[in-house]
Amino acid sequence: MLKYEPGCLARSLAGRDRGRLYIILEAADEYVALTDGNTRQMDRPKRKKKKHIQLQYPQDETMKQKLRGEKNVTDQEIRDFLEKETSSRQGGNK
Repeated sequence: MLKYEPGCLARSLAGRDRGRLYIILEAADEYVALTDGNTRQMDRPKRKKKKHIQLQYPQDETMKQKLRGEKNVTDQEIRDFLEKETSSRQGGNK
């Protein structure tokens, strides 16, 4: 079974945001709260059904630990992280 937990990287499969990378902030039974630090900031996360996202592997343990821990994660850190992940997954060097 898939583990939807805070800090996991996920790609949207449906909707206007199809293909966009997000970080999971919270996970409930059927829904997850997603942030990209830009259009969906941490104070206003995107709510999406689990069946409409796909977890991306490998997961980054650093971001998971930051979101689970007591450290404050800023929207800028999330934007930087997602930008780095996007470029590395597309084979670019930034």
